[in-house]
Amino acid sequence: MKNLVFVLFASLALAACKGPKETSATAETAAAAAQPDTVVMVVEKEVAPKDTLVISYERTPCFGRCPVFKVKVYESGFATYEGINFAEKLGLYSGRFTKEEIDAIYQSALDIHYFDLESVYNDPLISDLPSTKSKINWAGKSHKIDARFNIPAEVKAFHKNLEVTLLEHQWQPFDER
Repeated sequence: MKNLVFVLFASLALAACKGPKETSATAETAAAAAQPDTVVMVVEKEVAPKDTLVISYERTPCFGRCPVFKVKVYESGFATYEGINFAEKLGLYSGRFTKEEIDAIYQSALDIHYFDLESVYNDPLISDLPSTKSKINWAGKSHKIDARFNIPAEVKAFHKNLEVTLLEHQWQPFDER
């Protein structure tokens, strides 16, 4: 009798598993709609960015109330300003530079032979000095200067003029939408 109950139960279970499945068209449609289309793109070579960083300038912190900010200017003229600490403007801002304004900055860099200058002016034994960092990308050349200590007069003057030019620009609060 036990065997008969077991065989009957097993037969019913198998019949239930093998039975026809009823699906509604709306359930299948909903499931298909819930899965987004997949797009596969194969890139065989590196894609160049559409806008290149051409000028960057930043002031780093000290142990006191030194202004800390970063400015980036791109080839298209789009620019960002980030006031981090003790700066006149705090937060993210954006603006536009004309080609003529960017060219004037390049020309002032060329005037001091920017691309031939040392990359670092520093004394690692002195800890409480802010750095002024600039980077210029122009005509296939790229050079950056980190100036903290024992800075030549022409580099100080270039950085001061660059800072004035960048900070006096019209900056609008950055809309992240």
